Amino acid sequence: MMTILKVPETTGKPESLGVRLLHGLVKLLFIWVPKGSPDYDGRTWDTVAYWLVEVDDEGYPNREIGFTTQHQPVLFAPTDRNMGMWTDTDRVFSLKEFEAQNEYPFAATWDALYAQTRQGTRSL
Repeated sequence: MMTILKVPETTGKPESLGVRLLHGLVKLLFIWVPKGSPDYDGRTWDTVAYWLVEVDDEGYPNREIGFTTQHQPVLFAPTDRNMGMWTDTDRVFSLKEFEAQNEYPFAATWDALYAQTRQGTRSL
């Protein structure tokens, strides 16, 4: 059985100068290294306020949708071109750590987004 978890976006916290420099170096590195989610640029990631993440019984992420503060989906993964934020990690979610959102029509929403973007070949 799959569980849908609401995961708040936490990457928008203030950073120290050292962390910002490290992020700058990583961005330069990504100029030469292929991205796991090429359609999702920095502006898109910055608009995500929270994620709904579909996890299996062991807590491994299967699919994800990123939402704005207005509850509009702006990212979803995995698709043919985009690995995603959570689905491209080895993160195991604790069902006790996050709020379950099983009443949300996750599968229907994800499927509609996938179809809307021509079978996941580009972003929203």
